[in-house]
Amino acid sequence: KDTFRSMRLRIFNFIITIAIVHSLGSSAEILLETLHLESKANGILLHMKMDTIPESQNITAWQANSGWFYITLYEVKGDSASIIPEDIPSSLLDFQVITNDESLQLGLRLKEPIENYEFSPNHNSKTVLATLHYSTQYLAELDTIQEMKRPGSNKGMPDGIKKWLYLTGTGITLAGLMQNEDPGLNHQSIAGISLLLSTFLIDKIWQSL
Repeated sequence: KDTFRSMRLRIFNFIITIAIVHSLGSSAEILLETLHLESKANGILLHMKMDTIPESQNITAWQANSGWFYITLYEVKGDSASIIPEDIPSSLLDFQVITNDESLQLGLRLKEPIENYEFSPNHNSKTVLATLHYSTQYLAELDTIQEMKRPGSNKGMPDGIKKWLYLTGTGITLAGLMQNEDPGLNHQSIAGISLLLSTFLIDKIWQSL
């Protein structure tokens, strides 16, 4: 009888232990509820709303040579069908959610590679903001293109130089006319007029470039 009672107690303790372990394992999983993507000139913002903020070491990311950028969330689960954003920015060629037993992975296929990234948790809103930055080379090229497209950026010769050349040409022309006793033009006035015409033509050519 004592042996039977001892066996029942061991079985009961074993069941309780299994239940506790299962409960702890289940509670460790974090639910990814929603995703929101924003496209910026220098990269992508990804807002991840969860029921609990994961530990920082459980969030990793890397840029693959295939053009995909991956974010892996360990001990996080979610319904891939429901968390895919309805509005995906045009800067993203594709977006996918990959789930397995240990983690949830987000894949972003971008037109430009990601060079730097950071994850900023907000415990009040239970949101993790992933800030993904494009490469510095791409940003430099983008700044150059924007500068070229900016209104007035290609307005010709710089105002300071143009003003100085016009004033100099006018002064030389007037000085030559004042020194010339004949009704015709002398070399000095011709040089002044040539400078004025050259300045005008160079400014127009500069504007057309």
